[in-house]
Amino acid sequence: MVFTIEEWTPEHPRWDELVRVITDENQAEWAFEPFFADFDRHFLVALHGGDALAGFLMFVVWEIGPHDRDHALVKRGGDVLTEAKIIAFGVREPFRRRGIGRALQERTLRRARELGCYQVRSVSGDEHPQNQQLKLSMGFAVEPMEREQPTLCFVMPLRGGGARTEL
Repeated sequence: MVFTIEEWTPEHPRWDELVRVITDENQAEWAFEPFFADFDRHFLVALHGGDALAGFLMFVVWEIGPHDRDHALVKRGGDVLTEAKIIAFGVREPFRRRGIGRALQERTLRRARELGCYQVRSVSGDEHPQNQQLKLSMGFAVEPMEREQPTLCFVMPLRGGGARTEL
């Protein structure tokens, strides 16, 4: 299978198509939640054969601690640590089980390193067992979370990055 992964912004000429795919995969509530617009958002897109939109992954870059855990900023020395938090992820049905989801996750890890993140984090409910198994197969650490529905938190530490000097 030949596919490529690109990073798109709302200015991309096919942005409306991406929005439709994200909506069809029941991820629009997360991907376009206004709260996340205040952060550095990244949309990765998998294209099959250079044209067919096969999958996507959206993550934000933010400081570890305060945004969804009500915790103080996490620091190493005097530097604030950041993470890439995966918010929305999906592969369209005809393209599943072909390595696209893994490639999107791997690209996220590389992109997070480039952005200086300390870790990549993702949350997945029991309604997404394939996502959970993918994360485990890639070596993400896992921790059950206390939420209304059974939920797991996955974390992948990234070597050599992650500190932003606090102003």
